[in-house]
Order: sequence, then C-alpha cells, then structure tokens
Amino acid sequence: MAVPPEFIEDLRQRVPLSDIIGKRVKLVRKGRRFSGLCPFHSEKTPSFSVVDDDGFYHCFGCGVHGDAISFLREMDGLEFMEAVERLADMAGMAMPLGAPQDPKVTQQRKAALDILEITASFFCAALDREDGKDAARYLLNRNLDTNILKTYRLGYAPRGGLRAALSAKGFSDADMLAAGVLRKSDRDGSVYDYFRDRVMFPIENRQGKVIAFGARALGDAQPKYLNSGEGPTFSKKAVLYGWVQAREGLRRQLPLVIAEGYMDVIAIHKSGVAAAVAPLGTALTPEQIVLVWKLHNEPVLCFDGDVAGQKAQMRALERFLPLLEPGKTARFATLPAGKDPDDVLREVGHEGFKNIVATARSLVDTMWDGIMADHDMRQPEQRAQFWQAIRSQIRNIGNNQVRSAFSDEIENRIAAMRAQMRGGTMPMATRTVRRPSTGMINRHKALLALLLAHPVLISGAFETLSMIDSGDERLEMVKKAAIDALISDPDLDAEALNYHLKGLNFTDELADLTGDDMRARLPFDPATLDSEAAEAHLGELVALIKGKSGVFSKVTQQRN
Repeated sequence: MAVPPEFIEDLRQRVPLSDIIGKRVKLVRKGRRFSGLCPFHSEKTPSFSVVDDDGFYHCFGCGVHGDAISFLREMDGLEFMEAVERLADMAGMAMPLGAPQDPKVTQQRKAALDILEITASFFCAALDREDGKDAARYLLNRNLDTNILKTYRLGYAPRGGLRAALSAKGFSDADMLAAGVLRKSDRDGSVYDYFRDRVMFPIENRQGKVIAFGARALGDAQPKYLNSGEGPTFSKKAVLYGWVQAREGLRRQLPLVIAEGYMDVIAIHKSGVAAAVAPLGTALTPEQIVLVWKLHNEPVLCFDGDVAGQKAQMRALERFLPLLEPGKTARFATLPAGKDPDDVLREVGHEGFKNIVATARSLVDTMWDGIMADHDMRQPEQRAQFWQAIRSQIRNIGNNQVRSAFSDEIENRIAAMRAQMRGGTMPMATRTVRRPSTGMINRHKALLALLLAHPVLISGAFETLSMIDSGDERLEMVKKAAIDALISDPDLDAEALNYHLKGLNFTDELADLTGDDMRARLPFDPATLDSEAAEAHLGELVALIKGKSGVFSKVTQQRN
C-alpha cells in the first residue's frame, strides 16, 4: 500500500534518529550532532555523524548517508514498507489504512512465528540434555564452539516432547501442524513431532525471526537432510540460510561466499575469512540472487573441480545472466575435486581458503573457459560452434548496457583468437587480458618450475625472490604461497609443496609449470637435476631476469 509522505515525515519527527542509531552504535554528543564508529565499515577513529535536527546520518569515512528508514533498511535488510512499519511501531503510531488483510491469515502467521521461536529455544535447550549428547558431540567434532552455536541457534530435536511443550503454552495441534512442527500420520491420523533425533538448523528471515528449520539425521535415518515444508511463514525460493549472520560479517568488509550447505556456511563464518549464505537444498533462484545482491555486489560461488562440479558451475552462471546489472555480478572459485568449503578449511586452513576466494574468476572468464572446454579448438567447425555458443549465452543477458559490454569483450577475444590462429598458435582459455612479454614470462615460469622441483632453493633465496616480479598476478601468487610454505616448514620436499599448493587452488598453474609442455620448452628438466646443477640454473635465471637480456634458451646448451 502507498504511505502518505506526511505520515513518513511525522514518523521522522517523532523518533529522534540518535535514539534509533544509538541502540546499535555508541554515540557521543558534540554540540548539535552525535559522533561514533561507523556501523557500515570497520574503523578505529569515529567518522560517523548523526544530526537529529536534520534527520540524517553521514560517514566521512565510507560516504554512507541516509535517514531513519534507510538506516533500518541497511542494518536489518528490510524492504521500504517493513522499515516504515518498524519505525511506526517505535513511534507508537498506527499505519495508515490500506487494503484490508484477512485477519485469519494474519493470526495464523503470527501463531506460526511464535511457535517456531519457542521451538527453536526448545531445540537449543535439548542440546544440553542427556538425550542431546550425541548431537552435541557431532557439533563438537565439527569444531563448533559455544559462540557459533548461539550465533546460528543450533539445537537438537529429541524423539518427543515438543508437542507437549507447545501445548503447555496454549497452542493447538492445528496451530502446530500449520507451523510445520507436527505431522499427521497417513495411516491412522495421529500426530507426531516432525523433527526427531536430528541436529537442528533454524532458518531465519531477514529480520532474524525463525521461519523454518533444516535438520540433519544423526543416525541412518532417511532422508539425511530434512527441511520444513512451505507454509504461512516460509517460501524456500525466497530465503537464504545465514543471511542475518552474513550481513553482520559484511560490515567488516568481508567477501561473500555462496555455499551449498548449512555446515559450509557456518564453517566459513567461523573462519572469519568471508561471510556466507546458502540456498535451501535447491539451485539458486532469481529471488535468491536478488537477495544476495542486497548483501554484496560480487558474491563468490564455490564449486568442485571435477566434471560434475564444473557443469554445476556453468548452470549457476546461466542463472545469473538474465539478472545482471551494471555493478552486479558474481565470481567463481574452483575447489579441489570432491571437497566442499568445510573440507578445504580443515585441510588447508583459513589462509588457503582465503586465497581461493581472493582468486575467484570473473563471470566472463568463467563463461569463456567453460564453453571452450566443450569444444576442440583445433577444428575450425568446433571453433565456429564455440563462437556461436558464447554469443548465444550473451543474448540471455537482460540488461542492455551489460549485454553490450559483454558483447564487446567477447568479440575482442574472438578477434584475438583469430589473430592467434593466423599466427599459427592455438588459442587457450583466457586468464587475464594483459600479460607481460612472452620471453620474460618464460623466464619467470622456468624459475618457478625449478623452485617447485627443488624447494630447498627457496629457503636460501627469500630476499632475491621477493624482489623479482613477473607482472603476472597468478604466477606471483604461486611464488608467494611457495615462499610462505617454506618459511613455515623449511623441510618441505617437492611432493609436499605441490600438494600444499594444490590445496590453495593452484592446480591449473601447477599443471602448466610442471607438465610435459613446459618440460619440452625448457633446456633442462627440473625434476632430473641434482642439487648443484639446480642451484647453478637458479643463479643464471635470476641474472637473466634482473638483466632482462640474453636469450632464455641459452641458459644451458643441453638438457642434463
């Protein structure tokens, strides 16, 4: 319904802005204004200003500016009308009459929300009881501390007792059935607790109210995962798990990861590396993509590196295309095959996962490489089919400006590919548009290939290696990761170092640096060199790179 402007202005006048913001931010009065630490970005010196007379806030650090309604919308993820209703409640004012609502539907929804809130508390308490010890042990084994349990309100659904607890609060079986916490038997019509002997994950809306549950079986019960059915409070296509907690994380300017499951979201949040959300057991819907963009303009989606994972990645990418807008996009990260974010965090640690997120690839690069992977680019008819396929995908972009920008980018890449073919070289998947000269890259790659085969050389050349920059972002990241690994463990051998780097999502780079094609181009085989020869080659390569002169093929006259 439409709200008269004078009503909104009256709301702003009745509730001082400093009262609203003061509940979230410690404010100090300075004359006619208040000052405090900005809630929208991380800072140590107050740059956030609130002026009641004007009804506006402004941060001189990050530039955010707004009024009471925009503050509630940003902080609590509310729609405009939801923020107006919240403000009206604070002011003790009734909302203007609009279209009449069915009082029965309104009452049913309120009862369901009350039941779900009480149920969440019941499950939390059950986790501390004797019958909840297996669930508590499961969560402890996943390294979840008390703070995380409280943040996500995790709990345990016992084999019975919920119905009696809710009945004691005055709720009928009909209320509980409508809220989705009871089920009726098809066999005899009896009712029973829907969730039994399961670890419970409350699902909250953007206001932090419990609207449904996800559940994981502790034993062999099937299905292993179980969600609330849709009802008066819950439509799974329009909700993301962890939205409220992610919003808090993003105030620390963290990246946002779209994960697959509840435990992935919780593990990522606990790591402090990124904020995280997840769809509820289904592919991302258009409604959820729009919700994600309310949190972050460039979320990162993580997928397995196996064939199935890469196909899932392309399907997810295709769902973003019709919704892309200027400044609204997504990036894509590839995880080790068969691993989810929780696995990766446990195996390579926070820094390893942070690197995977930081090096996630752009949507256009992911689309280009993903479609190219299905075509044999040595065959002219396959190249033509590739061009046709990628142009077809671009036509799915809804926004005219974004579609035009993508078209320009893809046509430039196709033109570059044609030029490569005329020059007699095969096109390869595009990583970055700008690269340093080929000769220097070859030297840097040769250096890195040598170091990967002989990690002991890294320990004796930290300072020298740190001063050399290839200009290639990915090569530099591999080099830095290798140096960091040797600083932490100087005894790492080649096999252990390569395993460590694969865990940091450098599989493609390692394949390039240690593969047959690289060895064929080098005048020596790094893997077969003894330590003395390897050290000699290191000195010669460093001299060539620093001098930027000489021909790489003359580093040695022949292979050892």
